[in-house]
Amino acid sequence: MKNILIILISLIVFSGCKKDEPAAKADLYPAQPVATASSSAIAVFHQPIAYYQMYVYRYEPSTGLWTSRIAGHFSTISAADPSFIGFGNPNVLDSGAPMFDMVRLYSAYTGTTNIKTVGINVDQVLQFFPDYEGAKTGIIKVKTQDVILRTSTAGKTITIGISGNGTYDETAKVIDLKVTFNEAAIGGTTRTFQYKLSPTALTL
Repeated sequence: MKNILIILISLIVFSGCKKDEPAAKADLYPAQPVATASSSAIAVFHQPIAYYQMYVYRYEPSTGLWTSRIAGHFSTISAADPSFIGFGNPNVLDSGAPMFDMVRLYSAYTGTTNIKTVGINVDQVLQFFPDYEGAKTGIIKVKTQDVILRTSTAGKTITIGISGNGTYDETAKVIDLKVTFNEAAIGGTTRTFQYKLSPTALTL
């Protein structure tokens, strides 16, 4: 009887301690991230000022190096859905942004690397999905869509499909992204590149 009493007391004490323990990582990080996109992370990676641009770098497989900063990578917030970051240039009439270095990647088809000529303006590109409610980390999705690039020949354009995903960390202030380009419209297949985006300069 004494032994049974000791066991019961031990179980009660153990249960009480268990309640005070911090949640296990498996409990904090469910199998699937939050299904609804969050706009809170946008404040870390975008600032509502004219000509704001993150530091954006592309990994070049042929050299094994990260490119220098892709300048002119102006970000915007979608007026239709503020959970999206887009890329373009609303500050200069009929201009654009190099978005993911597409201006250089497809210069052989457009005949130029001039962002004003190519005119890339995409309202909805990146969406943030936190690992759990209130998390500072999560996944990021690239909206699957076609991007129109103007060429140096007046009135002519090319179309490149984009899709992709990655992760973000609000504390480290870094987005790691993979973007796949569908080149079927120009006679190709697909290519995938890695990118890093941050509001501060990165050493890579």
